[in-house]
Amino acid sequence: MGLWSNTTTSSPEAEQDLAVPQFRLRTILFMFAWPVVWFSFLIYAVGPMLLRSDDTLPTWAANLIWLLGNGAELAVAVVILGREGYGLRSPALRDRIRWHWPKGWRRWGLAVVVFAVAYGAVTLLMPTQDTIADAAPPPEWLPDHPDREFDSLQEGYPDVELEGNYTFFLYRFIFIGFILNMIGEELYYRAALLPKMRAVFGKGDWVANGIGFAVKHLYYWWRVPMLVPAGLGFAFYFGPMRSLPLAILAHWISGEIILFYLGIAELFGVA
Repeated sequence: MGLWSNTTTSSPEAEQDLAVPQFRLRTILFMFAWPVVWFSFLIYAVGPMLLRSDDTLPTWAANLIWLLGNGAELAVAVVILGREGYGLRSPALRDRIRWHWPKGWRRWGLAVVVFAVAYGAVTLLMPTQDTIADAAPPPEWLPDHPDREFDSLQEGYPDVELEGNYTFFLYRFIFIGFILNMIGEELYYRAALLPKMRAVFGKGDWVANGIGFAVKHLYYWWRVPMLVPAGLGFAFYFGPMRSLPLAILAHWISGEIILFYLGIAELFGVA
């Protein structure tokens, strides 16, 4: 089976793709736009109301924002798939969301190359964060402010004791960091939306999806350029390579794995 087998009309994958109800352009744009509005509201309207007297955002408030933000994306993904007739226990759900790992060393080799290229491009574009943040500065209280640096992960959570705090570790790094953020975003933007973009964008649906994913982060506008290659990489894994688990894994490795291991170090007091 070739890399682009999903574009032929004779393969089972192509028949499955054609059976997915398609979105019109205005619906696609809405599906990428509402998260921008929702996250912007949570961060810049609700966030300031939760600041402490020293103009810092409590950890519980920051986690609440991501819970409501990423949680909404995951919920909408479930609704979209449910409207197509796929329940959580549906036998066909696995194929619909492309829950398959790549088969064969060539595909795994391609996956490694794609990750290296995307990660390299992200690294090259990282300096744009400072340039954009200088031109359009984000609020100083923002926990993810591009100018804020910490010598340890504990400094990033001054109101929470990380050592021995298994509850916080599971909540922040497993539930929010992995399930809601990584799995939630990939289920929404890749599994739920990407197959519905074929009628509008044709074989370039994964390109449009990857760019849309980057633009979706306009609530963190200084990150958008460097997120373009990341979004393209994730979309390529799900689109041409037809593997949602691979997209989730790449997303986690590139976006959360360092924090995860720092969290483990702090949890056991070896940071």
